[in-house]
Amino acid sequence: MQRGGRAPRLLFVDRSTKLKTIYDLCTGARGGMVTSLFKVSDHLAASGFDVEVLSDIEVGGITNAGVEWINAETDWPSASKCYDVLIANRGVGSGYDAIDARRRVLWTHDLPHSGFIPNPQTIKAFDVTVFMSKYAERVWRAFYKTIGRSTTIPNGVEKRDFYYDSYLKNENYLIYASAPNRGLNKLPFIFDALQSALPTRPLRMRAYSSMSVLHPGEADYDIDYKEFEDSDVELLEPIPQREFAAQLREASLMVLPSNYPEICSNTILQSLSCGTPIITTGNLGSAGEWVRHGRTGMLAEWMPADYMIFWLEIIRNATEVLQRQKLHQSMMRRAAKVKIQSWQETGALWMNMLKRLL
Repeated sequence: MQRGGRAPRLLFVDRSTKLKTIYDLCTGARGGMVTSLFKVSDHLAASGFDVEVLSDIEVGGITNAGVEWINAETDWPSASKCYDVLIANRGVGSGYDAIDARRRVLWTHDLPHSGFIPNPQTIKAFDVTVFMSKYAERVWRAFYKTIGRSTTIPNGVEKRDFYYDSYLKNENYLIYASAPNRGLNKLPFIFDALQSALPTRPLRMRAYSSMSVLHPGEADYDIDYKEFEDSDVELLEPIPQREFAAQLREASLMVLPSNYPEICSNTILQSLSCGTPIITTGNLGSAGEWVRHGRTGMLAEWMPADYMIFWLEIIRNATEVLQRQKLHQSMMRRAAKVKIQSWQETGALWMNMLKRLL
């Protein structure tokens, strides 16, 4: 794609990635927001765009696709440099308006009340807002009546790694993967209850989560790690995506008792792609846009006033699936058939949107 004899120039801005180098994704798991920033920018560069990412990365570099990652503290773009499109990731930070760009896109990776609240007048400066789910659009538009044109582009999945393999499935293997505020502290309680309900089945559960690795420097979460020492739940550090995909292909159930409104959970998308049904929350966030109750997983209602009922419902749902073998096997097959787009498809949607914008 050429513009005036040159490739269109794109600048992604996200100053809250907490990345050390561009190789972080290869050496360890990362959350969906940073993953999508890597995947989308790389796809666009491979498709002919000239792409830079301005972030808080400690050591800048150039990816294999040709995307240049720049440290915002040391290499803020000069006033003489002009971009065809600036994509503000998560929110609108200080100094963005000083960057010269013909078009501006707001990429809403977070909810507006999660610390990334733009000025309502600043919202008007964006030509297009990109949402990652219908839920995200509903919340953002409730906060900001000034949002104009928009499009919905969910995250993708690396299909060569996250796929269904019925021969690998272990019906006694349960898995969890998320940050601690997604119900991690209740896993020992949930697992003990499941094992008590199914005393003849040797269940095992692995939880991949570490706040210090996934979200260093963020607020403390009230996690009693001693409970994990006294339980049979294996609490493990995050692992590279390809290794995690192998674990998901083997697991028969994803237990994600989230009390946090996810706008587009990579864990849910990856689990479904691997044919791993999900036990999670249905009335909070976007999970219900991908998970169908009784078919590809089970959804419980989060009730803050009567939170114990929620945890019991999570346990009942998981127990029902594990007790009914035919239902469980049917869920695995149906989960694998849910339409989850690849990162290539996600990148193509971005490219089409940018072509229309330019």
